[in-house]
Parts: sequence; C-alpha cells; structure tokens
Amino acid sequence: MNYFNAFILILIVPLIVFSCGNDADRERDPGEAVPEAGAPDILVPYTIDAEGVPGFRQDQLRFRDYSNVLNAISVIATVSRDSEYGNEAYRPELYPDAMMERAEQWLSMVVQIDDYFNEEGRITPWLEESAGVYEASGELDLSLYPHLVYAYHIHHRSGRFEDNEVLYNRLNREPTNYLVTPGRYIMNEHYRDGAFYDDSGVMDHQSMSYALGALHANAYAWVAWKKPGGADDMGVLSEQALGHHMGHTPDDMVAIYRGAAAVLDDAWDSDRSVYDFGDGTEWDLDAAGAMIRGKKAMYDFLYMFGDEDDAELSRTIFDRTVAMLEAIAPLAEPWGLPERISFTPDGTRPASGTVSLYDWYQFLNHLGGGYALDREREGTSMYLTEHRSDVFDLIGEISDEALLGAMEYHLIDGRLVTELDFSDGSVTDDRLTVSTAAMFITMAGNMYRKGDAFERASDWDSVSEEISGRSKELFDISFDHLELLDNAF
Repeated sequence: MNYFNAFILILIVPLIVFSCGNDADRERDPGEAVPEAGAPDILVPYTIDAEGVPGFRQDQLRFRDYSNVLNAISVIATVSRDSEYGNEAYRPELYPDAMMERAEQWLSMVVQIDDYFNEEGRITPWLEESAGVYEASGELDLSLYPHLVYAYHIHHRSGRFEDNEVLYNRLNREPTNYLVTPGRYIMNEHYRDGAFYDDSGVMDHQSMSYALGALHANAYAWVAWKKPGGADDMGVLSEQALGHHMGHTPDDMVAIYRGAAAVLDDAWDSDRSVYDFGDGTEWDLDAAGAMIRGKKAMYDFLYMFGDEDDAELSRTIFDRTVAMLEAIAPLAEPWGLPERISFTPDGTRPASGTVSLYDWYQFLNHLGGGYALDREREGTSMYLTEHRSDVFDLIGEISDEALLGAMEYHLIDGRLVTELDFSDGSVTDDRLTVSTAAMFITMAGNMYRKGDAFERASDWDSVSEEISGRSKELFDISFDHLELLDNAF
C-alpha cells in the first residue's frame, strides 16, 4: 500500500468503523400515488402477486423486508464480478457497470432505512400509514437483528469496487451509523450479568440467540482489525480510535462474552446438544441459526483477544456449536427444516409441521454467509480447519441438498412460495413474499459453491454440462426474482 492510499484510509476508516394469507394485506398498483409526508422514497412491499403487483400488509412498511432486500442487493452487487455472475459465460453485461449500479442502489437504500427505521440502534419493526403519514410502530423485535447486522458484508467485500475510487470510499464511509449502532445498542441496553434480555425483560432462547447473532458484526470489526492483513483495513486505526467509534473496546467485549459464556455453560444440555435457558429445548429455527452465527464470533473473539482461560473456553463454545449443528442436520429434508425443532435425548424432532422458506434460507445463510461458521482465516481460531474439517463437508452437503431441493420443491411457475408441509414438501402457502425472495438471493449467492453440485461461471468449461447447466438455472432463479423485486418498488 502506498503512502497516499494509507493516508486516505486513515481519514476514512474512522468513519467506516468496520467498516399464511392475511385479509389485511392490501395491494397497491406500482403507479398509484402514495403518501409523501413521512414516507421513505423507496416503498418496499410485503408480497408480489402473480401479475407483479406489490401487496402491503396492513398499510405497513416492514423493516424486515427492507433489510432483506438490502442484503440481496449487496450479494448481487458483490457476486456480479467477472468470475461469477458477470462472467462471459453468464451475464457479462453485469461487470463492471451493473455491479457498480447495484452498489449505488445499496447505498441509497441504507440512507432510507437508517433515516426511517434506526433510532440509535433501536430498530422500528414497521412504519404504519395513518392519515397519509408513515409513523414508527411496533414493539422491538430482536429477531430482526442477526441479519440486519449482516449488512456489514458489503464492506468486507468493498475491495471488489476499488477500481471506482469514489464508490469504494462511499461504501466504506456512508453506512457507518447503520452498521455500528445496532450491535452497540444490544450491548448497552439488552445485556446484564451475562444474559441478554428482550424488551420486556425476559431471557430465553430467542433473546440469547438473537442478541449474540446481533454482535457478530461488531466482533468481526475487531477480528478484521487484529488478524494478519488487517493493517490494510481496520489496522490503520489504533485500538483506542477504533474502540471510540465502536463504543466497546476488545476488553469490553471479552467481558461481555465471558459473562455470556457462563450463562451458556449453565444452560447447556449435553444429552440434547442444545441450551435450555428455562424455556425448554424446543427452539425456533431462526434462533438456532442466529445462535450458531453468534457463537462463531464469540469463540473467535475469546480466542483472539482473551487470555489462556478464554482460549480454553473458546474451544468449548466451538465444540458445542458444532454439536448443535450436528444434532440439527439429520432432521433436514430436501425441502428444508421445520419452523420449530425439539431437541431430545434421542435426537431432534420436528416441533412444527411447517417449513417457512424464509427461516430455512436464514438458517442456511447463517452457516455460510459472510463471517459465518465456515469462515476461517489465519489469526483466527481455525478450529474447523485444524480439528473438525469434516464440518466443511457437512455444510457443503447441507448446501447442495438445500439448493437442489429449492429447485425441485420451492417453485411454482418459476416463483418461490412461502411455506411447505414438512412431512412431504407440499406447498401450503403459494404467495411470494419479498423477504423470502430476497433471502433466497442472499443465501444462494453465498452458498452455491459450498458443495459440489454448482460452480461459478468462470469454471463452467472445466465441469460437466450437468453442473454448468444446473448452476445457470440457479443463477436464473435469483435474477428472475431480482427482476420481480425491481419492478415492485
């Protein structure tokens, strides 16, 4: 890195920081006038019908839909490089111009979401229309946080845009508030004596999982700062400077993770390979995924920033994370996992007859999207690489079966559905929801190369026609749904 680039980073990195049907659903024609007072410029719907008409649930604009579309756009932008979606073998027109345009779109959406939904890290679940004005409404929903903070991933991949210096710097500067404040808020307002509580003061498997999942972006900022190669990124900052912007130093976060580890240890049920926080061993699938992602950041952080006792604690956390995944994996069918899972001494059992495709895609992205379970680099714990390399194969097998299953069971006339019957994979809700489509795009872009069934476009000439054809079909599903999203708002 030359002096000028280092100087630019020193200026901008402090700003980066790390860097079921409903009768109340209402349709709005794309050209119909909408209330302007108090309304975001971008109106993201809840559903898209067969004619492409967007539907709004109870006159609400839901944060969940905005967040998921934002993540889908970031994945499309970053995977449209010339070796993947933008390769000559697939859609060469995407690279570099359309790739850059998607990054610009992502930045525009961040401004809208940050302005209307984010109050110093406390996220408004929805905006509700009343007398032509959209007002913040709804009780705090911690389940929004694990994939909200996943928005950091475009910063992680910002080097893919470095040929456009202005855009590169904007990606590493403008999203700061949105990327930083949620995790800081969770640590400041929802943590006490090792436990994370929801807004009503309850600690259970949901509050613990969603809150730990919400910290993984803040943890990643420090991990990127310390690991080899960090000098080209966060490492241009001193610990004091980064700590000022993050709001929590490594020592602060080690203390929080130590406290949480004690609570986790007390709650661990070795016979069921899951935690019981007093609410039993029946878990929501999205909480299980959030716990796996959150504990990945937790054990890496304790390993890198703690003492020898913390390193030993880190290994225990890792082992139990893998045990939890290994307990869940055998329950998966090609069409997915149930919304709720019962952990028993004889293995996991479905505690729901429904497969929510949104929750299933969330779970998969927790396994392999961004700073996820399989993300290991020099300087981090490297537990999978050094002790459990078989888990890479397990994640690959889960990914292949899930993506092949999606292509077989999740589509009607080329459109993703919302829910299936877990017993046989039959469709029980054929609506297309925006969050389901967006999470599929996000998950598929991150997971498709984890196994052996799919390959990136630049390598299609070196694999079988079956693999290249299947990969193109998978890419097409994502872009078909991206077009539906584009036309709906």
